[in-house]
Amino acid sequence: MKFNVPVNATDIVVLIIIALVFVVGVRVLISFFRDPKKKAAPAAKPVNRLIRSGSRIALSIDGMQCGMCESHIKDAIRQAVPSASKITASHVKGEASFVIPDEIPSGDLETALHGSIDPLGYRLNYVTTK
Repeated sequence: MKFNVPVNATDIVVLIIIALVFVVGVRVLISFFRDPKKKAAPAAKPVNRLIRSGSRIALSIDGMQCGMCESHIKDAIRQAVPSASKITASHVKGEASFVIPDEIPSGDLETALHGSIDPLGYRLNYVTTK
C-alpha cells in the first residue's frame, strides 16, 4: 500500500504546531492531577535557639478571614503554649502575637504552633520574637 499524498511546507508547520499544542496540553493535564504535597520542598529544620522568658512572639498566618478566625487562632495558641499570655490576633494584618513567661527552645515552639494551627486550615508562615 503506497500513499501519494503531497505535503508542502505549510502542512509541515501546521502539523508541528498541532503536535506542540498536544504535548503542552498533556503536560498541563498531568500537572493538574499531580499531588501538590509532592511538589513542596522539605521544610528546613528550625534553628533550636532558646527564647527568653517575657519575649513577645509574633506570627504571620495566612487564611484568617474574620473575627471567628482570630478566635480559632487564639485557641490554637493557647493549646500549643498553655502558659502564653497577652494573646492577640488580627485577620486584617494576618498576624497574631503572644508573650511567653518561660524560656522555650524555638524549634519546640514552632513545632507546637504548627501542630495546633495548621490542622485548622490556616498556614503559619513564620515565627519571630520581639
